[in-house]
Amino acid sequence: MTEVPDDRAGAPDPEIPGHAGAGAAREAPTGPRPPAEGLQARPAGTGGERGDAGPSGLDDDAPPSPGEAAVDPARLSDLELATAVIEGRATVDATTARWVLLVGEFDRRSLWLADGAASAASWLRRECRMNAPTSTHLLTVARALRDLPATRAAFVAGTISFEHVRAIAPAVGRGSPRAGGAGLTGPDRLELARRADPIFARAAAWMTPRQVARVVSTWTDIAEA
Repeated sequence: MTEVPDDRAGAPDPEIPGHAGAGAAREAPTGPRPPAEGLQARPAGTGGERGDAGPSGLDDDAPPSPGEAAVDPARLSDLELATAVIEGRATVDATTARWVLLVGEFDRRSLWLADGAASAASWLRRECRMNAPTSTHLLTVARALRDLPATRAAFVAGTISFEHVRAIAPAVGRGSPRAGGAGLTGPDRLELARRADPIFARAAAWMTPRQVARVVSTWTDIAEA
């Protein structure tokens, strides 16, 4: 039988996109807020090598499956792990924001009435298994977001957290002014809060919730003077 020459003999193996050799360094993911520059990829021999059991107890010589890094943090380099923590927090905040907006719309439509609940807070306590303070804080934030578009956008983007929004919410101030002060209530106070909203949202992007609360408290003192 005549042998058919193999034209592929001696040809290099085709390159697989996204596949790196065993000795190639893994490219660290990028994010909007990179971690400190001092974090470096884990050097060889310090754990997390293929075939070595990490803290999770996994020991597998087979190539990692897609998404394995997310399942087993022990296989991430220092830089990848720090970046994943930051990006994961932003994902949690953005997901929480969308849920809070759902709660706000549920409250606006008063759908809890059709379910026989006495209030939106009592419905949340019953159906979402919340305690009283948690449901109260949730509704306060959800209602405030209706009047704070810049804060709402930052929350949905994952730039700020629920605690940041909770610190900003008192600026809406639908209550009465403190004793002895003329203050602003109703539409006037709400309009003032809307003007300050972009400032609060920008401040929350680099301040802690406690620091934001102090800023809003100072602003409230001026508004109610």
